[in-house]
Amino acid sequence: MRRPTTADHARRAPEALPPARPLRERVGHAGENAALNHLKDQGFRILARDWRSRIGQIDIVAEDGETLVIVEVKARRGVAFGLPEEAVDARKRQKLRLLLETYRSATRRQKQPCRIDVLGLLLDNHLAVTRCEHIRDAVSDS
Repeated sequence: MRRPTTADHARRAPEALPPARPLRERVGHAGENAALNHLKDQGFRILARDWRSRIGQIDIVAEDGETLVIVEVKARRGVAFGLPEEAVDARKRQKLRLLLETYRSATRRQKQPCRIDVLGLLLDNHLAVTRCEHIRDAVSDS
């Protein structure tokens, strides 16, 4: 069996690089990482990230003292479509309420005090945070 030579390597096509993740996905991932760091800095204990059920996904589940908190993270690179936290409309708020109750039931935490927070993040072109708006108890029961 013949050993490959330098000439053999030169004739082969270069290996394809894995496709780059779409910008939207990179922004979302950077936003969630920044949100986790922010929450930890504020003393939250992180219980889960991207918790999923058949009805949807919770970005972050945490505890703030004795209170169970689900956190909806919204990250954007600009304000052309409004501030990130403004994207949590009535339909999304209703879904978050349902997800909270689903999580509480699945984890047997129905008696634990709870709330829903929204974390709006603006990122620069390098995906570094330029603005962080943490709205506690952003979604009420009504």
